Amino acid sequence: MPNLTAAGAMQAIIETALLEMPTGVLRQALVDAFRSERQSLLDIEDAFRELTARKHAPANLRRFFASWAKTNHSAASVAGLANRITLLVRSNAGCAALQKLYEVCSDLQRITDEDLGALGGVLHADLFYIMASALCGDDEWLLKSNCLPSAHQFKDWTDQQRLRARDLIKGLLTTLVHEVYTHAEVEFIHPLYQIWFEQHMGIEPERVRYIVAWVTVHTNGTEKNHFGHAVNATTAFTDAMQTEISAPSARTLFTEYLRRKADVMRDCAASLH
Repeated sequence: MPNLTAAGAMQAIIETALLEMPTGVLRQALVDAFRSERQSLLDIEDAFRELTARKHAPANLRRFFASWAKTNHSAASVAGLANRITLLVRSNAGCAALQKLYEVCSDLQRITDEDLGALGGVLHADLFYIMASALCGDDEWLLKSNCLPSAHQFKDWTDQQRLRARDLIKGLLTTLVHEVYTHAEVEFIHPLYQIWFEQHMGIEPERVRYIVAWVTVHTNGTEKNHFGHAVNATTAFTDAMQTEISAPSARTLFTEYLRRKADVMRDCAASLH
């Protein structure tokens, strides 16, 4: 694991994960996009360091968590993408690609299993609610008025790619970059949050593990495994449709995702003042 206290820790986590990908257009497009947006990742790290450096007013924390949540809660959108794949299957009944398309759906569902409680655990939205409400002092962070415009725009854009874009590959590519990015984010913030909760936010030591559970459940390979399923889903879809990934198009989409995410986190950091 890279040194999480050093600048560029998220970049190092991501590049380590990408090394485990099969070589090819997808991996190179991801590598190129993340390297070109290195400053975006550094700005995101700075936003989380700003958050965890001290105690903040509840009103400021409500804006941070309402907005950050918009960039994380993607299970419904990914499930909707799987719905679109099954509709494609129904409209092509009897074609030779059906099995591959079902494999796409299966991999997308493995991404959302934990989020949606399909494995018997707590819904991840409930874990986020516990964390954010404990830190903000109440659940007013849920009010839409606390969500920053850039966060609304980020969510609208990712939903557009997964749920409304005519080309289904856009939704798969959005899921792909989201999962590997999120792997880096949760691994980076986990130790920061644990210290911040106890030392600055007054969470009793025995409750820290409970309050930080939303982050913990996504660490130790959970998101990296989801990334693997996203890779499999994308590959199975291109095989089924007998198409190829356009490297420039993929790189452009990955880059836009990172720029939009960084815009949200810069605004979140500014909202703390």
